[in-house]
Amino acid sequence: MKPENKDESKDEKKKEAKARLKEELQEFSVIAAYLGICFAFLATIKSLILIQLGIHDFVHGYTVAAVEALGLGKIVLLCHNLPFMKNTLDRRPIVISAFVKSLCLAVIVFIGGQIEEKIFARHAAEVAMQQRVFMDCTRVFCLVFVFYLMFIWRELNETLGPGKLKSLLLTPRGS
Repeated sequence: MKPENKDESKDEKKKEAKARLKEELQEFSVIAAYLGICFAFLATIKSLILIQLGIHDFVHGYTVAAVEALGLGKIVLLCHNLPFMKNTLDRRPIVISAFVKSLCLAVIVFIGGQIEEKIFARHAAEVAMQQRVFMDCTRVFCLVFVFYLMFIWRELNETLGPGKLKSLLLTPRGS
């Protein structure tokens, strides 16, 4: 009888792992798609500003947006389970928790962008310092906003229960 129980428990563990992987992949896809759309929008705005300075950088902007969306999608999933995020921030009000998480990710993206600019030096020389500071500040503000909306959605969905927030927002009233 014991060998059958071992096989059953292995099968159950495999099914659980497969279900968890499927759930995480689904969650990653939603996050990456959301971030991809938002980052593509930000890349478009940046490229339109740079065109006024004679710099055509659409392809690079969209490539970076896609890579950032994929990379940060995974980082969001990993950070969500960090003890700092779970134990400390999840006990705070959702508004504060989402804002701190948004700031953390915005700083990560900003630093990554600065490193990329230093390595590839795509258009640093052509952009005046005043314009650069304005573009950087605007980018950080937009990133905080994008991440804030994402974390508010995630935390409200987690608090209300899976699917409740989507139903609340997308189902006609009175249904």
